Amino acid sequence: MNIYASPPKRVAFFLMSIFLLFQSIKFGSLLFEISNIHWAVQILLAFIINICFTGVFAFAGFALPTENLMPQKYYKIHDAKKLKYWFKKLGVEAFRKFLLATVWRKKEMQKDYFNGKIDGISSFEQGTKKSEFGHLIPLILITVFCVFLIKTKMWILIILTMIINIIFNFYPIPLQRHHRMRLLRMKKIMQGRNRK
Repeated sequence: MNIYASPPKRVAFFLMSIFLLFQSIKFGSLLFEISNIHWAVQILLAFIINICFTGVFAFAGFALPTENLMPQKYYKIHDAKKLKYWFKKLGVEAFRKFLLATVWRKKEMQKDYFNGKIDGISSFEQGTKKSEFGHLIPLILITVFCVFLIKTKMWILIILTMIINIIFNFYPIPLQRHHRMRLLRMKKIMQGRNRK
């Protein structure tokens, strides 16, 4: 199972990523020059900021092995009990169910991510790393951007941008780590069966 798109699509995704990068920079710098934006426009802008910033890394991830920009030790699960605790405490399971009911509701899409077979485990694991990286960097960048936005005093924009950022960029991180933890358990079970 290949987690990358076909070569023509990869080129298109890469170009889309570059386009969104320039739009994010242009759009971001423009916000510091404008003041007194209507509250309704601030709500719209909060969604646009998150879409643009996250889109840069999402499209880049479809085209390139962006997950390799982080050291492999970052992706390792060091404390499974702590991960389970925070997964439950933060309500990540509810977020997972929300994704399955909306974005990932089609069985074909779920099979593209993981086909349920042994040969799909390594692709699924790589996919979790790709997804985690694709949300980690926007999470950091949007948070930093919101800190700088404080001087504009556009509080609706700042607060809503951060809420969206936390839901759609923070929550996928523990979710992907939880996936890898379960994959590790599956690998150990399979290795035990092969030894018998």
